[in-house]
Amino acid sequence: MNYLQFVKSNKYLLLFGFLCVFLGNLGQTFFISLFNKDLITNLLLEKDNLSLVYSVATLISGFTLFFVGAKIDDIPVKKFTTFVVIGLVIACIIFANSTNLWMLFIAYLGIRLCGQGLMTHIAVTTLMRYIPNHRGKAVSLALQGMGAGEIVLPIMAVHLLLNYGHTSSWHLYALVSSLLMFPFMMWCLHKAKLKPIERDTKGVEDVSNNTDWSRKQVMADWRFWFILPAIIAPAFLITGIFFHQTLLVDSKGWEIEWLSITLATYGVIHVVGALITGPLVDVSHPRKFLRWYLLPLILGVACLWYGQSDWWLLAFMILAGTTVAANGPVVNSFYAEVFGSTHLGAIRALVSAVMIISTGIAPYLFSLFDDINSFLAFAFAYGAVCIVLIQKKILAEKT
Repeated sequence: MNYLQFVKSNKYLLLFGFLCVFLGNLGQTFFISLFNKDLITNLLLEKDNLSLVYSVATLISGFTLFFVGAKIDDIPVKKFTTFVVIGLVIACIIFANSTNLWMLFIAYLGIRLCGQGLMTHIAVTTLMRYIPNHRGKAVSLALQGMGAGEIVLPIMAVHLLLNYGHTSSWHLYALVSSLLMFPFMMWCLHKAKLKPIERDTKGVEDVSNNTDWSRKQVMADWRFWFILPAIIAPAFLITGIFFHQTLLVDSKGWEIEWLSITLATYGVIHVVGALITGPLVDVSHPRKFLRWYLLPLILGVACLWYGQSDWWLLAFMILAGTTVAANGPVVNSFYAEVFGSTHLGAIRALVSAVMIISTGIAPYLFSLFDDINSFLAFAFAYGAVCIVLIQKKILAEKT
C-alpha cells in the first residue's frame, strides 16, 4: 500500500496523531528554550538556576509518566486525551504568568509532562495499536507533527516574543490549544470510529502461552538495559544542546536569526527523513536500522565541536534531523514488533519516562561543563559508546 492509499484509508486517525504530536511541541526543549533569555532577564535568574528548575521539573515529569502513561492501556483514548490537554492548557497559563521560581517549576512540570511526554505517547501508542500492519508509515506520518512544529514554531515564537512578549505569547498558545486544537482532535477521533481492542488476559504472565511482553518482563531482561542508552540518546543529547542553543550561538559569534533558520531546516529534514524511513522499516526489521541510526547525530555533534563558521550549525541541524527522523519509525516499530501490543502503553511509558528523565538531567549536566566545547566532547563520546553497545546484543525474543 503506497502512502496515498494508506493516508486515504486512515486519514482521521493519522490526523489525530499528527495534531497530538504538533501540540506536544509546546513541551519540547527546542521551543521552551527560546524563552530562556527573557525568563533570566525578567525574573533576575542565574543560568544555572533556570537549568536546575527545568531539570528537576523534567525529572519529576518522567517519573510521573511511568505511572500515568500506562493508563492509556485501560482508559479510552478520547477521555485520556481530554485530561492531558486540560493539563497542558493550565500549564501554559501558569507559564505565561510566572513571577517566581515556584510558578516556573509548576509550569515546566505540566508542560513537559503533558506536552513532550503524554501528547506524543497518546499519538504513537494509539496508531501502533490500531494500525498494526503499517506501523512504520503510521508513526512516521504522525511524527510529522514534530517536524512541522520545528519548521513553524521557532519562527512564530521569535516573532511573537519580540512583538508581544512572553506573557501574551503563552496566553495565545493556551487559547489556541483549548479552542482550536482540542475540538479538532476530538472530531478526528469521532470520525475515526475506534473500536475497543479485545485483550486476552489469560496467562499474560505465562511466557509459554503469551508472546507479548509485560513491562515487568522487559525490565527483567538485561538486553533491554543494554540498548536503552542508544534509544534515549537523540532526546538526551539534542535536549542538552538545544537548551543551551542561544548560549552556543553567542559563544560562536553567530546570529539568533540564523539559529531560527537552521532550526526550520532541521524540521524539514525531520519531515522528509521520516517519510523515507517509515516504509523502509515496514518492509524490513527495525533492528537493522537501530544499529546505525545514531551515526548522523554523532557526526553532527563533531561539526558543532570543531566548526567556527555558522555553516557548521546548518550541517549539525541536517545530520541531527536525519537521526531524529529515523528515531520515531525505527524505535517505535521495534517496541511493537519485539514486545507486542498488549502492554504497549506501559512499555512505551517506561522508555518515555527514562527518556524524559534523561532530558531533565541533560540541561543541568551540560551547564556544569566549563565551556561549550567540553559538553560537545562529552556528547560525542556518549554517542560513540552507544553505537558500540548496541552492536553487541539486540532483543529478539524472550529468554
